[in-house]
Amino acid sequence: MMSASICYLEDVILYYSFIRQYGKICIYFSVVKDDGMTDWNLAFDYAAIFILILIGVWYWHEKRIPMKQHAFFWLFLNTVLLATVCEIGATLTARYVDIVGYDTFFVVLTLQSIFIDLTPLSLAYYLLLNSHTDFVKRRWVPRLFQVCAFIIIAVVISNYFYRWVFVFEEERFQMLWGSIIPYGIDAAMVITSFITILRHKQKFAFLKASPLSFNFVCGVFACFFQLVLYVPMLNLMLSLLCLTLFYYQQNTNMVIDGVTKQFNRRFLGDYVDNAFYEEKQFGVVMVAMDDFKMINKTYGVEVGDNLLLQVGNFLEQMKFGQFVFRFGSDQFCVILPKNKYSITEVAKHIEERFYHPWYPKGEVSVMMSASICCMECPKDAKSFGELVEVVDYSMAVAKKTKKGCITNAGEIELDRIQRDKAIEKAVKVAIDREDLMVYYQPIFSVGKNVYNSAEALVRLNDEKLGWISPDEFIPIAEKNGLIIQMGEIIFRRVCQFIRDFELYKTAIEYIEVNISPVQLMQYDFAERMIRIMEEYEVKPEQINVEITETANISLAAVIDKNIRKLVEYGITLSLDDYGSGNANIGYINQLPFKIIKLDKGIIWDSFKNRKAETTLEYTIGMLNALDLSIVAEGVETKEMMERLAEFGCHYLQGWYYSKAIPDEEFIKLIEA
Repeated sequence: MMSASICYLEDVILYYSFIRQYGKICIYFSVVKDDGMTDWNLAFDYAAIFILILIGVWYWHEKRIPMKQHAFFWLFLNTVLLATVCEIGATLTARYVDIVGYDTFFVVLTLQSIFIDLTPLSLAYYLLLNSHTDFVKRRWVPRLFQVCAFIIIAVVISNYFYRWVFVFEEERFQMLWGSIIPYGIDAAMVITSFITILRHKQKFAFLKASPLSFNFVCGVFACFFQLVLYVPMLNLMLSLLCLTLFYYQQNTNMVIDGVTKQFNRRFLGDYVDNAFYEEKQFGVVMVAMDDFKMINKTYGVEVGDNLLLQVGNFLEQMKFGQFVFRFGSDQFCVILPKNKYSITEVAKHIEERFYHPWYPKGEVSVMMSASICCMECPKDAKSFGELVEVVDYSMAVAKKTKKGCITNAGEIELDRIQRDKAIEKAVKVAIDREDLMVYYQPIFSVGKNVYNSAEALVRLNDEKLGWISPDEFIPIAEKNGLIIQMGEIIFRRVCQFIRDFELYKTAIEYIEVNISPVQLMQYDFAERMIRIMEEYEVKPEQINVEITETANISLAAVIDKNIRKLVEYGITLSLDDYGSGNANIGYINQLPFKIIKLDKGIIWDSFKNRKAETTLEYTIGMLNALDLSIVAEGVETKEMMERLAEFGCHYLQGWYYSKAIPDEEFIKLIEA
């Protein structure tokens, strides 16, 4: 990557030094005026030919970008090349017109005029395609460009018979009244190019302003020199414009992944958006390498990178005419032309390859599987954003249920994806409108025989979706980062509730507040919580922070720092869902928990299964031996209450006592 950057830097330096040197020559020839075409100095045209051929070699040497606008760059490049070749040919035949004949010379001159007049047309359409404006999507726009091209060709060819556009007499090129038509179209195309760039700056943001402006200004002067002073500089300026566009607009380094040498995810977005924009149908085969992290850990990152390179090469070299993109760290996306190849056939071909070992470093043999997801667009997705959502959901399902197999996105409940998107929108609206509600579920103290605490639980009621379960919207909020803002709103509501209802005058000692590891990952989380408590004059012993593992984030230094700062401030810490599989003994040993909340799943199982009952009994005994307070969740019957109290649970929570209720109802409950 570094060497590529150095090479491009050298190209830019060479490019500008080239311009400076030829700029001096341009000044010289603008002073020394040539009156006849036969006396034209062709050094500028030879230089243009050299630049254009060099760009062509680079273009074919690099991985070609499979988009319509890039194909039109190639058309623009060849139009300039043919115009330059014909100009050289016209000049040489003019010098030796007695040998080659006047008709031959005039044919070459006519071809030169056609190609030079088509150049602004091809440039304007190329820039319009790059702008992705809806204007160019209209059917009449490409027809208009085709009509303009036809008019230019027809007018210039007719001049061969009627001499009403230009003539060549006494070794001098003269324009006639008919030249207004092709030159008028050219002027309109130049203006269109300027307007396109000015109105769609965001699409040309990576196209540097100075080289582009320099090229256009030089192009205007080149037209003047060539038409008035008879100095053939226009093709040179056009070749430099091609070089500028190639370097900044066609630069493959911006769209190629450095490890796999395939197209990167950013370009996948551009390519897919362009395909949807052009209303194309295409197939998508997503390949996710299973347990790739283990390969990196076992064999090393170098072997892992070589393996990714090998897989990318295999996907690219398949016989199906596909385009390959690196979608994620261990994922590839294969785009297939619709109705040309069977998507299932391609997927099976890929699956069969993964039955055999890979040799990323010669002697090292690696066996692995891949989960494959097939999609049809726009049937399964109508935008790049939807495509990513479908892929993420499909891959998540595939990893859980069909790991190493082929999954068809059409067979998956895509309604689930749409609902998740609707829930995400509902969460954003609730945050903006402050419509999030906080309910409180009381916790009963076995020893004191009173409600001594409560758990604050967020509730969401959307106008369209109705009541949404926290099991649905909390994971979505964690995934999209909305949990940070949501958590702060809830904590403020809890602190306000403690202050406004003067809970210190009741038997309620503290309120449990659920905190997601996503919140704990924020560097200043503890400081923000403490500031809110001080703002509402809430004492640290009135808050209990309950850590959940729904985000499945491993313990990190920033989490440890935030937790210990809260504990030092005086806030107690509880571990939620103990025994569910996420929370385990490791967390108890690492962090200063005082309260352990048993997951309702293991409690319910203990009343159905003798082994589960024994496990629960000894788990409670172990936690008591560690001098930890125990809360049993999911208590629904008197029998459950009595047995859990007998086992040694200190606190009980569940529908047997009360469901989660609004703040005013909660106050009435504890007063009663």
